[in-house]
Amino acid sequence: MRSRGWSIRAKIMTLAVVPLVAITGLSVFGVAATVEPALNLLETIKFNDAAADRGELLVVQLQHERRVSGGAQAGSAELVDQRRKTDELYASFKTRWAEMQGATELSAAHVRVVTGFMSAMDTVPQIRQDLDAGRIDAAAAVNHFSEVIDAAYGMFFLLTHVSDADLAQTAQGLFLVSRARELLAREDAVVMVAVADQKISAIEHTRILLAIGARRQIHTEAAAALLSPHKESYAKIFGSEAYQRLTIMEDSLGRLQAGGKLSIDVVIWQNSTAALLKDMDATEDAAAAAALKLGNDIGISTFSRPIIAGLIGLLCAALALVLALRTGRSVVRRLERLRASALDVAHEQLPRAIASLRTPGAGVGDPALNEPPPLAVGDDEIGQVGHAFNAVQRTAIQAAVGEAIVRKGISEVFLNIARRSQALLHRQLTLLDRMERRTTAPDELEDLFKLDHMATRMRRHAEALVILAGSVPGRGWRHPVPVIDVVRGATSEIEDYVRVTLDRLPDVRIIGRAVGDIIHLLAELLENATSFAPPHTGVRVHGEITANGLALHVEDRGLGMSETELAEANARLTVPPDFDPAHSARLGLLVVAKLAARQNVTVQLRHSPYGGVTAVVNIPAQVVLPGTGEQTTIIASARVPKEISAQSFADERSTTDATTVSVVDGLPRRVRKQPPATLGTDEEATITVDAEPITVSLPDEPGVPDQRSAEQLRLRMSAFQSGTVRGRAQATEAYEEGSASSGTHDSPPRDRLAP
Repeated sequence: MRSRGWSIRAKIMTLAVVPLVAITGLSVFGVAATVEPALNLLETIKFNDAAADRGELLVVQLQHERRVSGGAQAGSAELVDQRRKTDELYASFKTRWAEMQGATELSAAHVRVVTGFMSAMDTVPQIRQDLDAGRIDAAAAVNHFSEVIDAAYGMFFLLTHVSDADLAQTAQGLFLVSRARELLAREDAVVMVAVADQKISAIEHTRILLAIGARRQIHTEAAAALLSPHKESYAKIFGSEAYQRLTIMEDSLGRLQAGGKLSIDVVIWQNSTAALLKDMDATEDAAAAAALKLGNDIGISTFSRPIIAGLIGLLCAALALVLALRTGRSVVRRLERLRASALDVAHEQLPRAIASLRTPGAGVGDPALNEPPPLAVGDDEIGQVGHAFNAVQRTAIQAAVGEAIVRKGISEVFLNIARRSQALLHRQLTLLDRMERRTTAPDELEDLFKLDHMATRMRRHAEALVILAGSVPGRGWRHPVPVIDVVRGATSEIEDYVRVTLDRLPDVRIIGRAVGDIIHLLAELLENATSFAPPHTGVRVHGEITANGLALHVEDRGLGMSETELAEANARLTVPPDFDPAHSARLGLLVVAKLAARQNVTVQLRHSPYGGVTAVVNIPAQVVLPGTGEQTTIIASARVPKEISAQSFADERSTTDATTVSVVDGLPRRVRKQPPATLGTDEEATITVDAEPITVSLPDEPGVPDQRSAEQLRLRMSAFQSGTVRGRAQATEAYEEGSASSGTHDSPPRDRLAP
């Protein structure tokens, strides 16, 4: 029987049921062992009432009829009267058998012997007819009646089959006394036939000898089987003068030759046999009364023993059940308390303590955290399990404390490295800014811009370390920034910004306190999109106003992610996990999750219809403000947002700078202005120097490159320098205004939002 899935209560109850079943089984066995004699006695009593009691009376009448049939004349009054008595008793016997339903309620052995006796009794009328008609003589009739009586004694013999030894011995002695009396009566009947014939035939002589021998043998057995005082009474019968005379006459009959005349006195024979039969009847009646009393006593004892045994068994079973239930309930209650306490510690207290230890700034030396309440479950085996669980708690808490110390140290290392890197990057960006202002060579400017771009990306990585350390980056804005500038700022902080395409961005603004975090969040998503997509594919960014705010979609056309990976990534984005150095490959998602949680932004990854992944960034309405309705862009060389009109930006750059801004994949990109390949001979170019237009003549030969004079080169360079100075002055003024309004000084002096 398998019990692995059973509860402790069921197992304990099973252990309690096992002895209960054993006690119940023993009780049932004991009751059955004591009930069997009772049932046997009950069946014997019922058989005696149904057949043996009336059968004994009927046998007495058969014995009388046998004796009368052997000596009386046919049709005599004595014979007729005796036959009537026999028939009446036989009718009473059958009526009693039917009333007691012996044929259905008694055993097969009882029914078989009764049926045999009744079959023998049914032959009595035929014996009578044959005797009266002279078809059989008196000796044959006596023999037939003896056979009927033998069938009755086969019925009486079953009365000796009782379970109780004393009662069985008494019944056996009573049966032998009755049988000895029958053999004496049979001997008397045979002698009466011989007396009537005045001689004895060989068959009669043999029967007499057999009857004498059987009677003497049973006499000895009956004397040994009877119990006191009936044994002594029976011994007196066979020590009497009548028995001595009978013995002498039996010996003379034994010496008599077949066909000879009887040499006994019939009167003495009849008186002796009558006296002996009378004494034997009295002894038999006394023994029967004693057997009845003993049977009643044994019956009471036999029936009371099963009841007492059953009650004792029930009492023991009930006591065992009560003890088992009380003990089992006590153990189960303690186990339930231990289970409840263990579950509370495992699911509530211990996770809460460990979470508190993992919280940044938690005191790892707090005793309330380091020592959770122990389980009070006693000192026995169950208590030892509780103590072991307490030890497990303490070990887990100590491990969590050690982990918290390590995490705190790692966070401090991250923060220290990030702050140092930020300081160096601040100085590097300042230096690059000064170099860009001093440099006029286009190739060198392009390299400086690339270096500036790499420094901007390094600044984002340093900010990621600050975020992982649990701190807040230094960048911040006070005034709202248009969402297109926020997206462009995020695009400027990745390597493959040229692959990013902006599409359908609504005219809304992001409040200043959330600009830095959203720029960093979008930059991480764009970096991830460009890294896991083929180089020839683009990344599309578009947005739309929703009922809950603004939704930005970052869609790539890469290899995509499986359902399991998407589910795991979305779970990390929904509930930011603690930083684990073992999962360094997913730091980008961890930074995005922490930034999203700080600004109440939700990020969800989905399958893209182009096979890649679409990141949906839902910015809440509390962070989004309506737009100004004016199309804005960002100066390419500035590191802070500067709002100017696109038209003025184009006019200024076309007249004052040696470079221009082109739009590549939706992003502004500064490139050097290329001189015309060929100019006509009659063409003139007009440039502006210090707000004064100057007309310059160009070569008139078509297809010939422009051959500028020294004066022309000086004028052009002067115009380029003048425009550059004015642009830098305007950018500096914009930065100073932004710094004064935001109040942040730990960020680089300029913050570029577009490359």
